[in-house]
Amino acid sequence: MSTLAFEVSDGLKALAGPPVEGDRVKARIARAARAAGLPYWRTFDLWYGKARRIDAHEADAIRTARAKRAESASNELTALASDFEALAERLAALAAHSSREESDRARLLAGRVRRLAAGE
Repeated sequence: MSTLAFEVSDGLKALAGPPVEGDRVKARIARAARAAGLPYWRTFDLWYGKARRIDAHEADAIRTARAKRAESASNELTALASDFEALAERLAALAAHSSREESDRARLLAGRVRRLAAGE
């Protein structure tokens, strides 16, 4: 199997997402096919490395779908970090006269989530 075949197969498996309990490989291949915009049987052949050739548009579709998914996840994490920062501010306001330990923890968590969103 060539490097491109491995990349395509791994990309499809990543697009399928983690297996759900009771999930069959057929369902994972179908999810990957929908995500990449490819026909099921073509995705099946690429998934298992049975394809004799890999067209450029197929590899590009898989790469694009993975990039969109990664960007979406990063955006979600960024929004979550903002929510944690807002929570930290509310906790700080509520605990103005007592310990700020909880708001500091929320700020720390927000920073960690932001670094995760940035790929660090």
